[in-house]
Amino acid sequence: MNRQHFIGMAAIVAMLFLPACLKAQIKPGSTWNDTKGTFINAHGGQVVWSEGYYYWFGETRETSVSCYRSTDLINWTRLTDALKPAGTMTDDNKDIAKGRNLERPKVAYCQNTGKWVMWIHWENGSDYGQARVAVAQSEKVEGPYTLVDVFRPNDHDSRDQTIFVDADGKAYHFCATGMNTNINVAELNDDYLSPSGTETQVLLGDRYEAPAIFRVGDCYFGLFSGCTGWDPNAGRLAYTQDIFGTWEHRRDEMQNYSYGENFCTDDDAYYTYHSQSTCVFAVHGRENCYVYMGDRWNSSKVASSKYVWLPLSVRSGYPRVRYYDSWDLSIFDNMYRYKRLDRLEEGAEVLLLEKRSDRIVSRPSASFMIDNDGEANVTFVLRATDSPYHFRLQEKKSGNYLESVYGSMRLTADKDADSQRWFFELEEDGYYHIVNAGDAKCLSLSGNSTLAGTGIFLHERDASIAQSFAVYYDSSVHPEYVEADLFSRAYREHNRELMAACEQAMGIAATEKEEGGTTDSSHAVYDLSGRKLTTPPTGLHIINGRKVLR
Repeated sequence: MNRQHFIGMAAIVAMLFLPACLKAQIKPGSTWNDTKGTFINAHGGQVVWSEGYYYWFGETRETSVSCYRSTDLINWTRLTDALKPAGTMTDDNKDIAKGRNLERPKVAYCQNTGKWVMWIHWENGSDYGQARVAVAQSEKVEGPYTLVDVFRPNDHDSRDQTIFVDADGKAYHFCATGMNTNINVAELNDDYLSPSGTETQVLLGDRYEAPAIFRVGDCYFGLFSGCTGWDPNAGRLAYTQDIFGTWEHRRDEMQNYSYGENFCTDDDAYYTYHSQSTCVFAVHGRENCYVYMGDRWNSSKVASSKYVWLPLSVRSGYPRVRYYDSWDLSIFDNMYRYKRLDRLEEGAEVLLLEKRSDRIVSRPSASFMIDNDGEANVTFVLRATDSPYHFRLQEKKSGNYLESVYGSMRLTADKDADSQRWFFELEEDGYYHIVNAGDAKCLSLSGNSTLAGTGIFLHERDASIAQSFAVYYDSSVHPEYVEADLFSRAYREHNRELMAACEQAMGIAATEKEEGGTTDSSHAVYDLSGRKLTTPPTGLHIINGRKVLR
């Protein structure tokens, strides 16, 4: 073998055994080509899974809807135009002739008819006053799709839109309506080809668009953007347990100018990593693993716009999207290593996860901060006290206890002092305000930042400051621990009962303290771990205007 042949063979062998760090990756915002080396042209789209393949649909900005196929979400093969322009323009605007705009295509399989159905935002060229939908259907997922009708759903203007199929097979159309003022939710008829009369409007007056809807357990989540044309803005999150009910969207004055809470957590979150939401889809075969799918629009040449796909985690109980320069499906391998603990118990080894950042209380040096999963995360051992509402937090590594010392967080030796006792004040979603029994100050996040490395400090109870932490455990170390069913309707209902029991116990203790009498044992009182108390704790204190037991 001559030297050139040897070098060539060596190169081939090296390629076959590339290290994992060099294997194919999804690179948000980069040029993404198909298997023939041609730029993927599928904007405002959606990914669905069918019989062993992912299918990616999107607008080409040349009126057609393209379709690509993949097995790994990285390498995509262009199949065909799933929907092509057809016919000529008609006066009643019920066509998909060349010159019409076909945007944000979304598809779903209808079990009732055995057909695939596509819904599209339909406009007449540059005239965005029509605000209609085009509905088409096909025998096969990749098409070709045949036009069924063009209309305004239930006579509402419909702009950015999507369809969502629930676990029971019922389908729903979500769209920005009222000139992008509200979101309309309409149940579809059994064939998915038209809306029924059952509908409602949610997020009234909030001017949300670009809906991406998905469900986890009993919870429905929606990711949205604001209305800033082609320019990116801060992502927005809403959620409900009743698809026709109230969609909650906590105001976030510090991070999102009082709009709904941002689902992004890293640098550039205010611009949703320079993208706009279009879809959230599940990774096949992996529980609660999802991909955020967004467009990085180029307003001067929309067809050349790029794509921002990122892993989406719901381990915090809410959708959270971190930024990665590149990633692959292995990122989901340890996404749910840390799980929500079902109840607080003596001796449990736990970590504290901050709500909005999905990051864990850590101590890489002398100071406490939130950080990504890693060696710096602090494991505490819960140590029960004489009150079921209070625990001491013993750091597992050093054996020292978390203490408030002149308003700062320290790890100190064991002592019998309120400064080492922490009141866990439960919230409906299973998070806690962790309040020091000595000075009534809470674990708080500096500047309300969600970035890794953000400092944690102690501050008075304040609704405008991020002060919510949940109790998690390492499932690889403690597989015997019970995980909270945090997406179930029963979970929140139970938490509300515990919160009421806490208030009840406070009231009983207050009556006993004021009247000098005994506690009425006919009252059923439970602690924050769900255990029935035969003797409610006594000693009512007022902390920042709130009743707190010690």
